Amino acid sequence: MNAKLACKDVRIKLMGLIDNEISGEEKEDLLKHIEGCPSCKKIYNEFRTLKKETKEMKFKKLPEIYWDDYWTHVYNRMERGIGWILLSIGIIVLFSYGGYEILRDFFLDPQKPFLLKIGTGTLTAGMIVLFVSVLREKLLIRKIDKYRSVER
Repeated sequence: MNAKLACKDVRIKLMGLIDNEISGEEKEDLLKHIEGCPSCKKIYNEFRTLKKETKEMKFKKLPEIYWDDYWTHVYNRMERGIGWILLSIGIIVLFSYGGYEILRDFFLDPQKPFLLKIGTGTLTAGMIVLFVSVLREKLLIRKIDKYRSVER
């Protein structure tokens, strides 16, 4: 078997060896290769050290003030998100009502086909939703646009 191919195969299975997830025969073959191959042995020892260090690693307990600050930020983001949703819905309702008032004679005219009324209503509502969506996006992006001061 090609030595590079064998090293490649061994390196793929190193973590399985370290985690005891391979069979006994395969384990013996890998250990034999590692003993005879300095580069694979070095990688094997590095992985073992890494596993040992990560196993012994402990998370630092944060003081309560950090958690309070975290929840304040989460609450603010949720509050703003709900605010934007309500604002968008309000604008959509008002624009829809305005569009209906403008087109009321059209919708109430019995001579106009029902399908045409549905199409016009759907088109108007879609335009209103898109307008509100683009307006909201532009307002949000305007705050963080790093190219705002660049002249065209």
